[in-house]
Amino acid sequence: MNGSISMQSKFDEIRAKIEQKLEGKDSGIVKISFPVGELGNLKLCEDIHHAFSAEIIGDNLFIKFNGAEKEIIHRKLTNSFENQNQDWLASSNTICVVRNKQYRSDIGVWFRPLTKQQKKNPIIYACPPPNLWIEVFYNNESDRSHAFNKINWLRQNANMTGIEFVAIGLPSGTNFSSNPNPENIMVHATSQIARLTRAPYICHWDLNFNEIWYKMDWNQFIILRCELNAKLIADIAELRKENIKLKQDKEEIEARFIKLEQSDKEKTDLIAKLDQSDKEKITLLLN
Repeated sequence: MNGSISMQSKFDEIRAKIEQKLEGKDSGIVKISFPVGELGNLKLCEDIHHAFSAEIIGDNLFIKFNGAEKEIIHRKLTNSFENQNQDWLASSNTICVVRNKQYRSDIGVWFRPLTKQQKKNPIIYACPPPNLWIEVFYNNESDRSHAFNKINWLRQNANMTGIEFVAIGLPSGTNFSSNPNPENIMVHATSQIARLTRAPYICHWDLNFNEIWYKMDWNQFIILRCELNAKLIADIAELRKENIKLKQDKEEIEARFIKLEQSDKEKTDLIAKLDQSDKEKITLLLN
């Protein structure tokens, strides 16, 4: 009993520290460092992961703010992969354990089913990494470095020969245009010789972990080694349509709000011009 109380007290202390560090943050990646060994208890780590979408690497905790844009891509790709092979498990933001480090893939596909315990308590029962690991990031230094540092560490420090890695770079802005030729036939994207400076783009690692870069464009796809139908570019391109719709909705709401404010101001100005007797009549009518 005392152990449970002590564990809860420790979790409350850590949670308060995390919430303090997150105050005022709504984008990017937040790194929180803890004293050596403070995050060593597996049950404590499970509780942290239930409360926060975090990664725990040694004594450091990372929290990544995805936002609606990334979540849309996660959902579309996860649903697409599930539909293509229902014997495999496709999941978004699932925690897994690699050499005592607790990582989350933005989208993961497991060729073999996870146990019930691994799904419920992935830290205690050491959920393995997915066979297909996809990271989605904004094309800025912080977001991009976090994604590539994670993939590079996984490649170099674990037996990752059976894992296929894909990294998807999104533009930091939201200047998406609609598909000019949606009726065109899908074609395979052309690989590039080096990393592109402007997003959107995709990096796909081959069997020898060579980086293969693709410029993302309309009506294109790439082939993954696991032979899933990689309509990555087409699926992600749908985000542009949703972004445009969100922007239009935002502008419409703002216009309506301005109109309401103007209407309220006109009413206020009109009432101010009325004499006292008229004001009393209006008050009686309103009541």
